[in-house]
Amino acid sequence: MKNLLGNKTNLILISLVILLLAGGFFAYQKFVVQGASQQVAEEVDLPFDAEGPYALLLPRRDGNALVLRIKRTASYDNISYELAYTSEGIDRGVMGTIKTDDRKGEYEQEILFGTCSKNVCKYDKDVENGTLTLHIRKGNLAYRMVTQWHLQKPDVALGVLASGDGHLTYKLSSSAGDLSLLKFTIINDLSGAPKLPDGKVVVGKVYGINTPEAKSLYPGAVSIEQAEAPSQDSKIARFDEGKNGWVEYETKIDGSKLSALSDGGGVFAVLTPRE
Repeated sequence: MKNLLGNKTNLILISLVILLLAGGFFAYQKFVVQGASQQVAEEVDLPFDAEGPYALLLPRRDGNALVLRIKRTASYDNISYELAYTSEGIDRGVMGTIKTDDRKGEYEQEILFGTCSKNVCKYDKDVENGTLTLHIRKGNLAYRMVTQWHLQKPDVALGVLASGDGHLTYKLSSSAGDLSLLKFTIINDLSGAPKLPDGKVVVGKVYGINTPEAKSLYPGAVSIEQAEAPSQDSKIARFDEGKNGWVEYETKIDGSKLSALSDGGGVFAVLTPRE
């Protein structure tokens, strides 16, 4: 009888040891091996890629928020952002994450300049310049894209809109009354671009000039300053959302500066034939 009880006890102890070993093995596989394989590499800066993701910024009508519209996102696992700016000389910032579970090709999110609690909002004042940093992850690869933006009131700016780096200007010839109707405009440089025409490449930066929803930018004179003189067959072009294609303008080139007349806002770039 004692031998029988002893055998049962030994069997129970052996079974427990086997279960503990098996549990430890599976825990190791899950938390150590899988964790090592899923470890995200160090974040690297993503240079301009004409076929890569990019963000457009649209001002809200009251200027107290902007709409972040990110395009070409279907192949990415995670997207987060940091919006940095100054308000009355004080550094401010907003951070957030965009849900990408549904793998859409485009995401949109409103970002406030300030805070809201119980339907009461306190907005930051005198917001004008800032940066947008996008953190994008694809598998175990992590990328960072940093772009500048410039928020302006067209009437206060006397109809002369400028990018944050000062290399793009858009001069409106509209009356002061028409300019005040626009309320706000925002210019930001892009990390990518809409699909380019066949046989064309981008020279220099790509910019977006946008107005609040349901508003359209009036025609004006656009100029883009390049780091060096472009080829003589380079053209200033604007992406026409309605036609889903680029419109190339008759362009004047003076040294490293290109000028043209545009019939509205949108995405602007200097295009040149591919060599």
